[in-house]
Amino acid sequence: MHTLERIYPLKMDERLAADQATLDLHMQRYEFASDSLTGSRVLDMACGCGYGSALLAERHPDKQIVGIDIDPDAIAYAQANYQRPNLRYQCANAETFADHEGFDSIVSLETIEHLPDPVRLVQNLASLLAKGGGIIASVPTTPTLDGNPHHLHDFSPASFARLFRRHGLRAHERFEQIQRWEFSGLFKKPAKKEARQHRSEGVGNAVLAYYRSHPLYLFRRLWSILRYGPSNRYLTCRFSAD
Repeated sequence: MHTLERIYPLKMDERLAADQATLDLHMQRYEFASDSLTGSRVLDMACGCGYGSALLAERHPDKQIVGIDIDPDAIAYAQANYQRPNLRYQCANAETFADHEGFDSIVSLETIEHLPDPVRLVQNLASLLAKGGGIIASVPTTPTLDGNPHHLHDFSPASFARLFRRHGLRAHERFEQIQRWEFSGLFKKPAKKEARQHRSEGVGNAVLAYYRSHPLYLFRRLWSILRYGPSNRYLTCRFSAD
């Protein structure tokens, strides 16, 4: 029960090392977020199946954590498997979710690149932020549109920062991650779930198909490889007012 986009740790096959490595990247982001929280009310926007929200709740029993996700199945799974006394979940749209009290800290990891209008999302996050609070957010900072059909936007560190600067928010803490590519099975025909070697198996075929439809994107990918090597890079920042 895990895909290119979602990993459900309790159902994860421990033999799939690439899945575990990806989960570790996500958990490291949540650990960074946990160390950056302030105030008593915390929002985890696009919380998925809840394992990250649970980490925040466990490490901060004095804070009230709210996990929001648009997927009712993910919320149901979170409620069944990752419930904590100071944590509640709600199914809602990240771009339109409203709360009259506001949040002292907002966490939204690997969310922005998925939505049609990143500006609208960040505008809503800023509107939900209590005075003096901070937003901890992350994005990939290497090309991803060719390899991940769920991603709608690419970001650089500069374009990521601009989304928040228009609301008077600047990055005061940064956490960068590098994930080396897994080449094994990249161009294999996707296997049945129980026979897969890693979560990106067969993705290479989709990448080639993407280049046939978007040939100029290949140059963006080649430039990224020349600059960073065969890797995916991610940036997590805590944004707050000056």
